[in-house]
Amino acid sequence: MYRHRTSRYRAMHPGLGSSRWERFQQRSGIVLLILAGLATAILLVAAPRFYLMDRVNDARQAYMEAHWVDFEAVERHWKTLPILQTVQRGDESDVRQFLSDQPLAVALLDRFEGRHLWFREGDRLVEPRDLILAQQYLGWFSHAEMAQRFEWNPPRTHDPDFGKIATVVLLSDRWLVIKRWRPGSAEVERELSAGLAPNRALRMGLIRESDFDRKDLKRESWGADPNLQADPERLATLPMSAVTKTNAFGDGWNLAGVAFDDQQAAFRKAIKRQYRTASGVAVLIGVTILLGLWLRHHSRKKAVLDGDRLASMTHSLKTPLALLKFRCDSLRLGRLSPERADEELLRIGEEVDHLTTIIETGLRVIRGGGPSGPPGLATPGWFEEVVDDLRPGFEMEGRALHLRLADAAGRAPLPSLRSAVLTLVENALGHGKGQVTLETWRAHRRFCIQITDEGQGLEPHQVKALGRPFQRLRSQGKEGFLHDGQGLGLSLLVQVAEQEGWGLTFSSAPGEGFTALLEVPTA
Repeated sequence: MYRHRTSRYRAMHPGLGSSRWERFQQRSGIVLLILAGLATAILLVAAPRFYLMDRVNDARQAYMEAHWVDFEAVERHWKTLPILQTVQRGDESDVRQFLSDQPLAVALLDRFEGRHLWFREGDRLVEPRDLILAQQYLGWFSHAEMAQRFEWNPPRTHDPDFGKIATVVLLSDRWLVIKRWRPGSAEVERELSAGLAPNRALRMGLIRESDFDRKDLKRESWGADPNLQADPERLATLPMSAVTKTNAFGDGWNLAGVAFDDQQAAFRKAIKRQYRTASGVAVLIGVTILLGLWLRHHSRKKAVLDGDRLASMTHSLKTPLALLKFRCDSLRLGRLSPERADEELLRIGEEVDHLTTIIETGLRVIRGGGPSGPPGLATPGWFEEVVDDLRPGFEMEGRALHLRLADAAGRAPLPSLRSAVLTLVENALGHGKGQVTLETWRAHRRFCIQITDEGQGLEPHQVKALGRPFQRLRSQGKEGFLHDGQGLGLSLLVQVAEQEGWGLTFSSAPGEGFTALLEVPTA
């Protein structure tokens, strides 16, 4: 058997409002919408930054691949030992050539000629004068020979300058050589010139792994252009850079390279342009999402408003239809004389015209049209004619309708103005008490129409709620008005007033009655 469930059964509790599950769903929906909005906002804000970081990382990787040979050249020169013959005086031509090619060499030990130790002094070799330093270097040579490696780096326990100066001990068949890289020295500048010759496509330097996380690094003068060596601060912060990990310089040292200042400026400019583009795309996406939400909210609001307008229009037909029914019943039951019957038939025709006007005005408001037609003159006689149809209602209620009409006239589309005046007078009749007064006067370029009753009045928050669809005002369990209405007549009136450009003001206070002021252009 086929079953199609269109609605699930729910136990309803009259008077208790929505169930706990429904309230939970509503609140959960709001919370989820807020969380989704926050997540989307965070994503849109963070996306350009992630894009920028990704572009910088890609640029650094490409920079490293493009200059890998330069890194290898500098490292290879650091570990290279040219051929050197026997040293007798220390100033032989081949010794000078060796020292010129190796600007970072500081000490040599001849493994065959009595293990003679030589210190560098400028462009020549001399006997050691600092015995403490000589003992330190001899200890390094001994450990390097015991390690039986071509290159040996002194550990922290053997090097008092560990972490400040990079040191390597190189072994050959005859010579033991100590090289020291002292950042910022002229010897390092000559070392880089020799290692990067003839290509000078980047600037290089040594940096500790721990320096990448330091915030107290300062830029050194020797690390700026046109020097080939860069200080740790530039190596750690400049965007167009590359770092390679190597054990050739000792524990914790990395060989890094950065582009020259003009290349860095061009790279920053390109990165900023890309960041602005990414930010613009993120802003465009955010605005598009907000616009879509606004359009959805606007469409839903318009749908609700159109429904309210239609309900307002049908509500506005209630009183004229009641009058038509009253007059038709009078004719049907033969209560009127022939002369009075003819008069009532004419009035029925006028009421039909009035209903047609109400329907046309309501449809025009629902469709969002402009002004409802050419303006006419609202004279005192016109006002008397409009309210004359409501006098039977006042007589049935035993209430008075008093007119205080000025000699001036207003200028407005008369069908719309007639509906507005009838709505205000009908509300005073149906929801107020005592005498109802219709008063007109001219104030500069405005023509004022005021309807006042002597009812109980309204609280300020109730006055503020007037004009909203389906606002039924109550105060401590009682109706704010005598008659139970749906609040649709005033809602349609507010919409018509906004469309026509009229002024509409409601005034009231507890015990002071209710006043509605309608302002239209003067004739």
